[in-house]
Amino acid sequence: MFGKPSLFRRGVTAKLFGLAFGLLCLYLISWLNLNVSFVVQFGLLLWCVTLGGLVALIGLINYHPLLKASMPSWFSGGYVCGWMNLLLWLISGDSLTSIGQGIFPTLGSLFLGIGFVVIGVLFGIIAGFFAKLFGGEGPDAARDYSKNP
Repeated sequence: MFGKPSLFRRGVTAKLFGLAFGLLCLYLISWLNLNVSFVVQFGLLLWCVTLGGLVALIGLINYHPLLKASMPSWFSGGYVCGWMNLLLWLISGDSLTSIGQGIFPTLGSLFLGIGFVVIGVLFGIIAGFFAKLFGGEGPDAARDYSKNP
């Protein structure tokens, strides 16, 4: 879209998407009047920005050596964000379960964890799409174009 692929544009796009998603999460927490501490809310905001950075970086590796095929950046971004949200849910399940049960009081902890992973996958797919749209993908995005080829 902007000519040459750029890692900087890819990173800024994905992190801004993560910041917007994190602010949306904070707005929903305050709108639903959930009893969540400030530390958890701030950590959730930083987590979303970090996931955006991971999506930006994983999009540079678009070739899978075992499968001998190229992977689209939205697939690898969705996979990484889903995996990271699974790890976050396993580590801090109590805080996330209290948020989830405030929104969906009838669901159990396992279903809330599965939903959290699905949200991570969708976040990675959408952030990977926008990062590819504005910053390109693959190893060309990490090349230094300031020097003559």
